Parts: sequence; structure tokens; C-alpha cells
Amino acid sequence: MNVETRSQIARATLSVLTVVVAVFLLGLLVLVLCSGLQINPFKETTTSFLIASFAGLIGVATVLVLLNVAINISLIAEARIADLKLEPARPVMGKWGVAFVVLALAIVGLIFGGTYLSKERYSAVVRGQADEVLKQNKDLLDQVGQLLASGKPADYKRIFEIRTFLENQRQGLPRLNLIYSGKFGDKLAFYNISGDYFPGDLNKGLYTPAYFPCTRNLDCDYLNEFFTGQNVPVMQKYTIREDQFYTYIPITGKDARFVLLFEKTNAYGKIGS
Repeated sequence: MNVETRSQIARATLSVLTVVVAVFLLGLLVLVLCSGLQINPFKETTTSFLIASFAGLIGVATVLVLLNVAINISLIAEARIADLKLEPARPVMGKWGVAFVVLALAIVGLIFGGTYLSKERYSAVVRGQADEVLKQNKDLLDQVGQLLASGKPADYKRIFEIRTFLENQRQGLPRLNLIYSGKFGDKLAFYNISGDYFPGDLNKGLYTPAYFPCTRNLDCDYLNEFFTGQNVPVMQKYTIREDQFYTYIPITGKDARFVLLFEKTNAYGKIGS
């Protein structure tokens, strides 16, 4: 292989290495955003592909570095630089820098925009599942209002059974909490019916209500407004990092008020294959 050919290979490998390093840095940016902020707008298969590609770029960059170093060493060893008479490459660092910044901004926009769209779409899925449960079980919801007004341990047991039934009609439904209000002294209190075990003993006529700890800036104000007699709409919320989705559906029955809280977790977003 002559000197001219090797010099061209050295330039080509350096150019390809520059591209690989730029792509690697962009991939590192995606990794930092997704891991640092604990967000992921991609599906599981796309995430696996991106991780594999990231690892592959490391291998490609290593090979290119070794090849470029080996060729340059051979050029220095076999020929004098003055005798090569090669035209110096035109500086393109400015163009590369602009292109890298533009791509980085596009990727940042894709990550955050994709995360937002994914969460909005999945929130609509949870709302649709909740509406399906309500549409098919209006008679049971009316019964819950009557039982809450009665307030006997056996009535709470029946409410517990209804909630369990609504949550387990089919696979894939959101987790369901039933929130109702009461008094602790002169203070408004929120109680919750959920879980797999009824917190009481009907043989002894006992029922121990479980408090519902509302979350500031999430549902405390909403629940206070509803249980103090105000009319509130359905509320949908989701977290940015933990991918938790919440749909609060207020039910105003003839005898009592309560809220159906549907919760669901989505591990991956919707961008990609």
C-alpha cells in the first residue's frame, strides 16, 4: 500500500471518527437526560436498541482510533511530510460545531416533547379505562353511596367487595381507590378503601377506616373542594419521573359523595418501535 493511499485512509478514518464521536456525544446527552431526570419517552424495544447502538459506537470508535494511529505512525516512519505534497484540509470545525449544537437541541426537544406526548396519550388511556368501569357499573356506584350513608361495618365490607370487583373485572385495569370523607373532631378527614384485606372484624362489629393521605399540589385542594360541597370536574394528573398516572372521578350520589381514584404506572413511552 503506497503512501498516498495510506494518507487518504488516515484522513477518511479521522472524518468517520469525528462523526462517530459526535453521534456518541449526542447519545450521551440522551442518556444523561433520561437517566438524570428519570424520564423515558421510548418503548422498551427502542430503548434496548439505543443502548445496543451506544455500546456499538464505543467499539467502532475504538477500531477507528487504532486504525488511524497505526496508519499515521507508518506514514511518519516511511516518508517525510515535506515530500507528500498533500493539500491541508480546509477547517470545518465551525460547521461541525454548529451541526452538533443543532442536533443536540433537536434531540433535547424530541426527548421532552416525546415524553409530554407519551404521558398525555397514556393519561387518555387510563381515563378511557376508568370511563369503561363507570359505564358498566352505575348500579353498583349508586349502591356505594347508599352504603356510605349507612356507615355500618357490614356496609363498609360490601363497599370493599364492590371496589375489588370493579378493579378486577379484567386484566390491565388501573388500581382503584375509593375515597370518602368523615370527621375527626371538627376537622375534615379523608378515608380510603383499597387493598386486598378488609380492615375490620364483622363478628365483633369492628371496622377501622384507613386514612387517605392527600398530597400537596396534587389532590389536597381538589378533595377539600369536593367534600365541602363544591362541584368539581374529573381531574387527571401524572408525575414526570415515576410515570404514575392518576384519574380522579367525583361521584355525587343521592346519599353520599365519594371519589374514585384510578392509578396506573407506565414503564415506557410511545416513541419508537
